[in-house]
Amino acid sequence: MIYTEIKSSIGINRASLAALLALGLGVAADQLVLRQGLTGAGFLSWMVLWLTTVQLLSRSEVQPRWRYCWSVFALTAAFLLFYRSTPVLVPMMLLVLLSCGVNWLLQHRASKHRAIAVLDYPWTTLRLPLLFLLLLWHTAGHIDPALVPRSRVRGVIKGLLMAAPILLVFALLFASADARFDGYLSSVSQMFSLTAVEHLITMTLMSVLAFGLLAMVLHKPDPGRLEVPETLSLGREETLIIMGSLLMLFLVFVVLQAGYLFGGQDVIEQTGGLTLADYARRGFFEMLAVAGLTLMLLLGMSGLRCDTRFFRPLAIAMVALVLIIMISALQRLLLYVEAFGLTMDRLLALGVMLWLAGSLVGFVLTVLRGRPQGFAFGSVVFGMTLLLIAGFMNPAAIVARTNIERVVADADRSIDVHYLVGLGDDAIPVILARFAELPTPVQCRFGAAAQLGWLNRSKQTDWREWNWSRATTLRAVEQNSEKLETIFQQALEDMTARVASQTIRGIFKVC
Repeated sequence: MIYTEIKSSIGINRASLAALLALGLGVAADQLVLRQGLTGAGFLSWMVLWLTTVQLLSRSEVQPRWRYCWSVFALTAAFLLFYRSTPVLVPMMLLVLLSCGVNWLLQHRASKHRAIAVLDYPWTTLRLPLLFLLLLWHTAGHIDPALVPRSRVRGVIKGLLMAAPILLVFALLFASADARFDGYLSSVSQMFSLTAVEHLITMTLMSVLAFGLLAMVLHKPDPGRLEVPETLSLGREETLIIMGSLLMLFLVFVVLQAGYLFGGQDVIEQTGGLTLADYARRGFFEMLAVAGLTLMLLLGMSGLRCDTRFFRPLAIAMVALVLIIMISALQRLLLYVEAFGLTMDRLLALGVMLWLAGSLVGFVLTVLRGRPQGFAFGSVVFGMTLLLIAGFMNPAAIVARTNIERVVADADRSIDVHYLVGLGDDAIPVILARFAELPTPVQCRFGAAAQLGWLNRSKQTDWREWNWSRATTLRAVEQNSEKLETIFQQALEDMTARVASQTIRGIFKVC
């Protein structure tokens, strides 16, 4: 095995090897990620190094297939940060990476994913910092003494660290008291770069972080399980009252919504006294919250050992009603987009709705059929898959394309130019492709934004910050810069002439 060969050749144990690899990962993180950001080739390269390191430390063990599955998920998330540059994708992909780590820990304890319960995910996530610190301390105590500095060397290092802040305080006081000493101190300080100190601190912190994570890889800790006490249970009466009352409430709401769903705009305005825009604006997020709370309620009641003879049929009916409510919420969202345009928040809300709908259906197919263990794993993997699909679909381009098509179809509709420009590089090629079709006032606003930002972008000279989306945008801007300036100048002249004409007409009317 590779690890055995390394140990025999350099004579160190696994903890020492983890320490050396963590030092390398810390230096790599400082050089590849922290200075250039997550949306570039640097972070993707670091993720490849990390997964290679984990594979090296675990080489002597039997590799289960699911480990490669989480590696593929993690690499895909890192690739999307290299492929896209939309800011909202960064927390989404970090959530995928965190989910990969939690699943990795849970499946070390339970060889089959069906053994993972719903409460295992939040419990493991909350215990991660404690497990990290404990294993960091434990593994550090097993580092080969040959790699640890001798006592005298440690004393010198401690003395320097303690003396440094004291010397700094007195040196600053002397510099304030004497101009000649101040000049001498300035010349000495130029020999030490503040950037070098920042790099040293960053590399140290990242190495410690990497060492703690590698310690978890070595020891594969059991995060434990939060068990529900057997004394917590619901009888037949409690189950019937809770589920029955909620079912009646949901049924009344669905009956009232039926007219809105199938009656169209006339029914909405006549029945509710609302305009179409007011109807679309109200209630969407509240309905989304109802779906989420219903899922939590059903999971909680199923975990409290309620009377399944009554719970299952009532739960199925409640899920069906919630799905109808979500259809009503989707209708409101589509009407809202039609009236006011699409934003990233509304698109993400649609993704959350899809995840909730899939989780509710999964609840019926697993928990209500007496197989609750498969629900948690399936729901989490479904959510991770939706996040990755969203990254590949380019949400910023979808938002830009939808809003531009609205304005192209009807020039009287409004469009938030600053918002579309703020979506980032993923949206700019879409704007450039339809720029000539936009109304003249919109062209002027987009052209002004282009003059301020797009046309003055610098090329990506550092490979670590190279991003596919940014490179595509730069290439599109370079190819369309002359055309863009021509259209912008023509639109500006048309707008100036139109304003002048309206001003003259106003003067004649006054006269």
